[in-house]
Amino acid sequence: MKQVLAIVLVAATAGVAWGQEAAQAKGPAPNLLPNPSFEDGSDQEARGWTTRAWSGREDARWLVDSPGRAGRRCVSIRSDKGADAAWSAIVETRPDTCYRLSGWIRTRDVRGAVGALLNIQNMQHVRTPAVSGTRDWTRVSTVFRTGQITKLEINCLYGGWGQSTGQAWYDEVCLETLGDKLDPLQATVTVRSDAASKPYSPMIFGGFLEHFDNQVYGGVFEPGSPLSDENGFRKDVIEAMKELKLSVVRWPGGCFASGYHWKHGVGRDRKAQSDPVWGVVDPNTFGTEEFVRWCRLVGCEPYICTNAGNGTPEEMKEWVEFCNTSDTPAARLRVGADPLNVRFWSIGNENWGGHEIGARKPQEWGPLVLRSAQLMLQADPKLTLLAAATPNRNWTLPLLAAAGKHLDYVAIHEYWLPCWRNNLTPDYLSCIMHSEGPESTIRRVVGLLEEAGVRGRTRIAFDEWNLRGWHHPGFPRKQVSDASDPAVAQFIRNRRNNDIASQYTMADALFSASFLNACLRHAEDVGMANIAPIVNTRGPLYVHPKGVVRRTTFHVLAMYANLLQPHVAACEVESFPLAHGKGSVALVDGVATVDEAGKTWTLALVNRHPDQAVSCTVRLGDAPVEGTHAATVLSGESADAFNDVEKPDRVVPKKTQVRFREGAVALPPHSLTVLQIRSR
Repeated sequence: MKQVLAIVLVAATAGVAWGQEAAQAKGPAPNLLPNPSFEDGSDQEARGWTTRAWSGREDARWLVDSPGRAGRRCVSIRSDKGADAAWSAIVETRPDTCYRLSGWIRTRDVRGAVGALLNIQNMQHVRTPAVSGTRDWTRVSTVFRTGQITKLEINCLYGGWGQSTGQAWYDEVCLETLGDKLDPLQATVTVRSDAASKPYSPMIFGGFLEHFDNQVYGGVFEPGSPLSDENGFRKDVIEAMKELKLSVVRWPGGCFASGYHWKHGVGRDRKAQSDPVWGVVDPNTFGTEEFVRWCRLVGCEPYICTNAGNGTPEEMKEWVEFCNTSDTPAARLRVGADPLNVRFWSIGNENWGGHEIGARKPQEWGPLVLRSAQLMLQADPKLTLLAAATPNRNWTLPLLAAAGKHLDYVAIHEYWLPCWRNNLTPDYLSCIMHSEGPESTIRRVVGLLEEAGVRGRTRIAFDEWNLRGWHHPGFPRKQVSDASDPAVAQFIRNRRNNDIASQYTMADALFSASFLNACLRHAEDVGMANIAPIVNTRGPLYVHPKGVVRRTTFHVLAMYANLLQPHVAACEVESFPLAHGKGSVALVDGVATVDEAGKTWTLALVNRHPDQAVSCTVRLGDAPVEGTHAATVLSGESADAFNDVEKPDRVVPKKTQVRFREGAVALPPHSLTVLQIRSR
């Protein structure tokens, strides 16, 4: 059953719904756009609208098509080679007044740049969500305040900050006045309770562990510590991982994997090896069997990243045999008698990058992955295989063409703050401006999967993700470093900057919540995500000799893994933009989940504002939520709040009861609220 989306946003101060005051006095607000359904004009033009292009004009085609979504006509833009173009209209508006811009967009094979959306040319931070790939008519909208601007250039935009290919259609575009007395600190969430929900994979609550700094040695593994068990595993770390319901952990790297030979870390007689990547000596006391044993104690799936750097496909096959077979030469190297049954395997790590041992060209990578996959599947046909990929078509399309039939996932890495050389510490709002980056990356990769014809069979694994890149100046390297070199020693000491507790604030927490929201919204395409790393460095759990500290991100991961229902519900979120510098993101982000019976709804709502509460109206279908409901809220005394050894509980989730009034509830500043609603 098709439901018309009803969006109501309640003013934080007066309790009046957006547009309600005007509607009560004058009826529905008029559409200020000329010819909004494009019904008037010749076969080649739409009255009141002009065409423009910022690039790719020679290949762009502006068309008046039929039928439209509801009427005879609509407009479209098409490009085979790439264009950044628009249908545009000029509208006069009132200063310091709130408006809603909305419309319907349909796409076919739209790839590249942002996609198809509505935006305002002279208010660049005002734009709707984008539509890409191949989608039926989809409603998009955004709300904004004009400030001192009295004339707007509205774009039906194709491309956006780059060039797109494919075709996009636009119809029923609307600009309506919401009023001049509205508080912009408000939002609405409309859960389409009659629409189909979709399951999501718990593998998005995964982690990553690399032989880097103190993630393994002094992190999960510390023989001789009073906090460790008889095998050297830190018991407090294991218990913390269980709190996260950790589903899968990737190991041994990372860049480390491209120089790691698994046989050095098996058997009873092991020797330390110099690590060419990170410039230290690895004692090899934590190898494959220790890793798998640790995963079993935690209750997560082990995921092994193979060496496609200075290793070979044959070495990968033997590693699979070591883990998963009973009567092979490799299997006889195990200390334990039983197979380890490792299901998840990745071919390579970041082999697209010049920093990596064994960096490859695109035309080399696909055949290597194919050969590796064939040999590994000979050893165990039941493996789940991944391979190093990127959101760029010149790398990932040749990979999928060569080896896609064997790949269950493409492995994507992204860190939004490049801290490798300089330990960047931008302020809260500068960090929050990256919150919509994951959604953009997912859309780009989905477009590649569609283009390759493997979408639905091959999914996305963000098997390394974090807001902050790891700080490791001077590294990674491709040859063993001279340990006596003072410069090398200083580079290694600089890694202690990763431990500075005050870096990991509510910005990290809310970015992580936004990342998980994006994965949940794209549950049909994103099947795995591994925060990088899971302990120490930039991880959610800081491990020190006397205990652990749960950073702000830890609590976000725990809330999502433990509190959400198993299906993602159709949900629309609308709020004013939150702008900073040249960037902007939506003030409020959120997702809705539902149980199998369709009776219990759990919403994860993020208020990104650093110091102001937001009034948020929640509707289940057409009905506003009323009454008192259970909630868990994560916030801090300020947006810069953090946990450290001295005060490990500055930021912790708090269970509470929240009361809705006229369908609205207050979201605290810089907060994540997980709200449970039981339908009657």
